[in-house]
Amino acid sequence: MKLKRFIFLLFLFFSLYPFGAKAEFYFNPHFIISDDEATDFTSLSLQGIQNFLADNGSALARLTLPDYEGNDKTAAEIIWNASQESRISPKLLLATLQKEQSLVTSPIPTQNQLNKAMGYRCPDNGVCNPKAFGFGKQVDAAAWQFRQYFNNPSDWYFRPNQTYNIDGFTISPANQATASLYNYTPHESGNRHFWQIWQNFWGKDFPDGSLIKASGDPAVWLVQYGTRRPIASWSVLLSRFDPKKIVTVNLADLEKYEVGPAIKFTNYSLLKRPDGQVFLLVDDELRHIASEEVFRNIGFNWAEVEAVTDSDLAAYFYGTEITLESAYPVGALLQDKITGGVYFVENGIKHPVTAYDIMIVNFKNRVLTTVSTQELDKYQTGNPVLFRDGELIQANGDPKVYVISNGTRRWIMTADAFAKFGYKWDNIIVTSSSTVALHPLGDNIE
Repeated sequence: MKLKRFIFLLFLFFSLYPFGAKAEFYFNPHFIISDDEATDFTSLSLQGIQNFLADNGSALARLTLPDYEGNDKTAAEIIWNASQESRISPKLLLATLQKEQSLVTSPIPTQNQLNKAMGYRCPDNGVCNPKAFGFGKQVDAAAWQFRQYFNNPSDWYFRPNQTYNIDGFTISPANQATASLYNYTPHESGNRHFWQIWQNFWGKDFPDGSLIKASGDPAVWLVQYGTRRPIASWSVLLSRFDPKKIVTVNLADLEKYEVGPAIKFTNYSLLKRPDGQVFLLVDDELRHIASEEVFRNIGFNWAEVEAVTDSDLAAYFYGTEITLESAYPVGALLQDKITGGVYFVENGIKHPVTAYDIMIVNFKNRVLTTVSTQELDKYQTGNPVLFRDGELIQANGDPKVYVISNGTRRWIMTADAFAKFGYKWDNIIVTSSSTVALHPLGDNIE
């Protein structure tokens, strides 16, 4: 009965988190954006603001409007000038424009939308202060207001690390930017809407296989199945991943992912369930060792077997059982002594390793063993080995850089996108165009 329930739980997990699932992001009301994001007044140039409005089909891209002094300026100039004078991020101003009056995506805004552009001095009763009317006045005043929150935090109701009841939610702003957003809009729903806009405009959807961590926090997470999976220890991380691939991200970008099952054990651990069955763990796959005889024949050591609970194994799935007939249960790197062809043999299947770069990166700690053609002919041929998820690859002579995710190559279209995701140029693997082409094209990363 316990076994049936255990299998059901595994089935449920992989139904909820299928391979290649797109993340459904989660709102953290205590941390909406970082202080750096809120105050980075260099995050968009004047031309960058103009391009952003045009790309979103906004009428603001073509409108000339009075600024707060009554001088005609383009909407982009008004936004940029306000951000520079108050040293507030133009992204924050753009997201607020969208939250309050949908002006970033509105192709034909009304005069009322422009007059109340930032919702400044427009309380919930709907009666706005007419002296604050006008696009230029709204943008400039809102930028100034956000700067006051940062310069004089004790003058305002919502403050960091204090607890409040907001619309029935118990909320403790973790930083000044979040407290400022609640001071500007004292509602959970309004700030949830702001956060969703921010994610739609500038959020980072990390490809599966990414290793991420928040600045100042040693915890490392694997982005997988649309979740972030905690890696239990440094030894566990080293057994499966390359620490050079860890990307430091903003806390808001980390916490938008739901927490998935932990990666608790080092690769190739021997794990004993309460019912006495022993399994070899290979990545996320549990392989049952059929008998003590099999265990001895392979050369495993009983002293290395770790007792675990069923709940410890909930993040893993069952693979092929290891029997006396199983060839290379932990995998082996074999080379045909006649042809020179290299294969990774596992579970009775030989996977061609068609590129030296893949062999060096994927199997750097494996011994290459020369065998006869007859030995290799015993095994069925499977799919060729690909670069692992999270690797950055580039074809020799081609400027395009790809990240591998779910076995596909996703083109990182610009240097800005590369920097946005925290990738490191030193981690790019330059290989042949034919090796790159082994990986089917996935969605581009902009």
